[in-house]
Amino acid sequence: MKSVCRPPAQRGPATPGWSRRYRLAAYVALLWLMVAVALDAAVADARSETVYQVGITAFRDKTVTTREWQPTMDFLSSKIPGSRFVARPMNLGEFQLALGRNELDFVLTNPEHYILMESLYGVSRLATLVKSADGKLVNRFGGVIFTLNDRPDINRLEDLKGKQVAAVDHTSFAAFLLQYDLLKQHGVDLDTDSTVRFLGFPQDLCVKAVLDGKADAGFVRTGVLEAMSAEGKIDLARLRIINPTPNPDFPFLASTGLFPEWPLAAAPHVQIDIANQVAATLLLMPPDSPAARAARYHRWSTPLEYQSVQNIMRRHRIYPYDKPEPISLALIFQQYLAQTLTGLFLAFAALGTLYIRTRRLNIELKTSRQQLHEMAHHDALTGLPNRNLLDDRLTQALAQARRNGNRVALCLIDLDGFKPINDHLGHKAGDEVLQDVARRLEGSLREGDTVARWGGDEFVLLLNDFTETGQLEDIMKRVLQTVIDSFRASNGMKLSASIGVSIYPSNAGDPFNLFKHADEAMYRAKKRGGNCFIIHSGDMPERPASSA
Repeated sequence: MKSVCRPPAQRGPATPGWSRRYRLAAYVALLWLMVAVALDAAVADARSETVYQVGITAFRDKTVTTREWQPTMDFLSSKIPGSRFVARPMNLGEFQLALGRNELDFVLTNPEHYILMESLYGVSRLATLVKSADGKLVNRFGGVIFTLNDRPDINRLEDLKGKQVAAVDHTSFAAFLLQYDLLKQHGVDLDTDSTVRFLGFPQDLCVKAVLDGKADAGFVRTGVLEAMSAEGKIDLARLRIINPTPNPDFPFLASTGLFPEWPLAAAPHVQIDIANQVAATLLLMPPDSPAARAARYHRWSTPLEYQSVQNIMRRHRIYPYDKPEPISLALIFQQYLAQTLTGLFLAFAALGTLYIRTRRLNIELKTSRQQLHEMAHHDALTGLPNRNLLDDRLTQALAQARRNGNRVALCLIDLDGFKPINDHLGHKAGDEVLQDVARRLEGSLREGDTVARWGGDEFVLLLNDFTETGQLEDIMKRVLQTVIDSFRASNGMKLSASIGVSIYPSNAGDPFNLFKHADEAMYRAKKRGGNCFIIHSGDMPERPASSA
């Protein structure tokens, strides 16, 4: 029987359905590849960014604390490349847990809590808050004791005996400890003479308890009552301050003494370069910037000393100043003589190396602090005092003038013709002109006067203790001529100045209004064509402009 071999069957062309499936599979594979590449890039970016957690004591609502302080964190993030700062509002107990787990890089809290964390966790302060209210700069705060205005039985501190008091927490510095210390000095022991209800944060709860009649008196830190009144939450007229302590340089209601404001501190694991960058960035933050306004402060200063806070903590034996148990040195030597001698030998052997290393570190630290101080108080281009240092000198000058009955002049200078110099000769030439004007202005003033750079092509003169308006006018004419003489640095292009002058106390009694009136007078001088000065005259008819 013959076997017949048949040729294999011929395949027909691929059907259209299979072709579409192949193309769809290819598209899906390509899409997954693109997603994977994007995810890798996102992960790489995230890894290159360092997140710093900043614990902040929420003495009011945590949501409010985040809303107020995250803008400051965003400011730090924008100025320090490769970093992102996150505000974490906490109560005092949560701080302990987070620091114990190394979850926090920086802390912003009250002075008593800072000293406790310095002892327990080794945090170190970098800067201190400076606030501003009613034209006054404030870097201190205190405590307030208040009751209802219609309580005739509570007028003095001694009247709190037998009363019920609303406070935040026994660890709160300005909402309990300061009031506790003050009352004890006046013979009132809250532990035995009164009943204290600790309501926790926010401090608004203490105010509400008094207003609702659930407490006879309440404790809060300075500024809380004014803030709640500004927010429309309370009517200040319903409350009365017990033991009011009026202070013309402090704009808030207070019952206790004043103590240094909150410090910002770095945890010990934070690299010194990052800590220095944070400190320098905060010290250089423009006064009253959007971030500062969000948290209701003015600027930052170099860290203050907290000896007064430590004294209170020692007085009440608060950790780390609580009384230690008595230790017998003789017993220790008897039981651990060999170990003690070995330890002493090793310690003396290492003293030479440690001394050299410590000396070198101290020199580096002093140099770093000096650089930070210079950066915080002087303009980088001209070397003149900047706004921070000018604020301090103006505050001191006004305080001295109040005591001695002297006059102080604040002069705001704007250069006429500076923009064409920048546009035609370039920014390098513009910088040289500003440096030349700065040197000439310094040379034209009297010893004890101040010239500062306000920003851009604006300068400020602070003139102390002049005797008559004619003397002031002579100084202004000399300044106008000084600016005109800067033609060499400006390559022959015309340069002059418009000056607005405000005088304490005839024009204003505080820094804010002095600057405001000087600014108004300067713009009048601008409108008159420049190269002149105008002294602000308030509601009086405007004085004629003078020129060089």
